[in-house]
Order: sequence, then structure tokens, then C-alpha cells
Amino acid sequence: MCYSLEASVMASMGLAVAGGGMVAKARIHDPRMLLFALFPLVFAIHQMTEGVVWYSWFHPFEGDMAFRYLYTFIAFIVWPVLTPFAAAYAECDSERRRLWRMLGGTGAILGVYLVIKLVLADGIELAVVKHSLAYTPMFERPPVIVHFLYVVLTVAPLIFSERRGLVFFGVVVFATFVWALLDNRPAWYSVWCLAAAVFSLIIALAIERAPSQAFDEAEAR
Repeated sequence: MCYSLEASVMASMGLAVAGGGMVAKARIHDPRMLLFALFPLVFAIHQMTEGVVWYSWFHPFEGDMAFRYLYTFIAFIVWPVLTPFAAAYAECDSERRRLWRMLGGTGAILGVYLVIKLVLADGIELAVVKHSLAYTPMFERPPVIVHFLYVVLTVAPLIFSERRGLVFFGVVVFATFVWALLDNRPAWYSVWCLAAAVFSLIIALAIERAPSQAFDEAEAR
């Protein structure tokens, strides 16, 4: 699969338009899904950031390292926090809401750990591997448990959701993770993030048309 500046920019623009529509739909019909509806917009920012990184690969400019850090920050830190809390916000069952909030807190702790690693890193090396960008933060590789926990935090709240659309999205996200590792390990999270960004449009299937009374009941708990 060939990625490029143009592909990142086009993906960002498409996700921004679709994400705006999804947020509007969620606000009117299904407020529990508001955080999930934001996913395409976050992905749009992520892909536009990678577009700038692509540009800097061919035309280096002062301060271009900041965009590598921004891309890595979103990839490493935003998703393991946002995904569990979005699941908690969308959940009606109080026990499951507590579980997802607990995972969200775990994601926040993981995020702080990774932020410290990034702040102390000696920069982020960049390479093009199989037409994709490979980011290599210059710090000691985290233990395997960190990678495992990251995948659990970003996938489990989707796969174990009460909504079929989110379950479908979770299965696709996990499948693209495995594919990214097998197809292009050096650039796995660039490949995975673009695939997940495109497939985040599946979330629209989980936004219910009718207003949900369960949302008000869940908020009261």
C-alpha cells in the first residue's frame, strides 16, 4: 500500500467532513455516542499532521521535529485514554461504565509514562519503509506488557461494546493491527493509524437514529 502527502491530506479532509456529520447526528439523535463521533475528527488531525511530516521528509524545515512528536503523541497517548472513556460515556450499564472508566484511568497512567519517555527521548528518527513512514522515538524500548496494554485499551472497549457497529469497528481495528505488524513492522503504527482512520467511519453505524432515553438514565446513575 502506498501512502503519501496527498493520501494523508485527502484522508484528513474526508474524515473531517464525515466526522462533522457524525458529531451533528450524534448530538441530535444519540448523545451517548458524542465521544465516539469525535474519532474521525481526531483522526483527521492525525492524518493532517502526518501530511506535514511527509512534506518535511522531502522539504525539511525548522521545527519539523515538532510534527513528528505531535503525530507520535496522538498515536501513543490519545487513543488508549479516549477509547475507554468514550466507551464509558456510551455505556448504559453502570458496572460496565465503571469498568471502562477504570481502563480509562489505566490509559491515563500509561499515557503519562509514554509522555515522560517522549519528553526524555533524543528526538524521533524518521524513515520511509515500504512507502510508509516509520517513526522511531529515541528512547529505550518499553517492555512487552506496555504494547499489550496499549492494544487492550484501544480494542477491548470496542469489541466488548453493547453496540454491533462498535463491535464491528473493534474487530476491524484489531485485524488491521495484526496486518500492519505482519506487513510492515517498522512502520506499523503509521500503517495501523491510517487504516483505523479510514475504518472509523464504521462508527456511524453505531449511532442510533432515535433519541436514547437510556442516556439520561445512565447519566443519573
